[in-house]
Amino acid sequence: MLTAADVSSLVKDEFSRITDVAVLDRIRELLVSPYPVERAWDYGKSGERYTCWTVLEHPSSNSGIAYCLQGFGPSDPWGLVFLSGDHMGIGMDSGWFPTLESAMRESMAWESPNPNDYEIP
Repeated sequence: MLTAADVSSLVKDEFSRITDVAVLDRIRELLVSPYPVERAWDYGKSGERYTCWTVLEHPSSNSGIAYCLQGFGPSDPWGLVFLSGDHMGIGMDSGWFPTLESAMRESMAWESPNPNDYEIP
């Protein structure tokens, strides 16, 4: 089972892969101490839930980025999630990404343009 320290270490590992200083600065600005949220998984058994670790919060859009090895992980463990309200599930596969950077670039927290050659890894 993951701990907050484990998830913090994973975030730091992701930092080492991000070469765009603006992306890294924005992530650092919105970073929170990782905390677990049980989220519904709509693609399995009825009532199935997985622990997703919220690592970033963008309160003005009620959204954040979470890390979860279950559901769409391990291939796409970084997901766009709501922080509160009616839509607290894991969501659809289109909201989950292989890297923290790609999740940030696709989030409501990222308002800058992406490079012309940008592709989700």
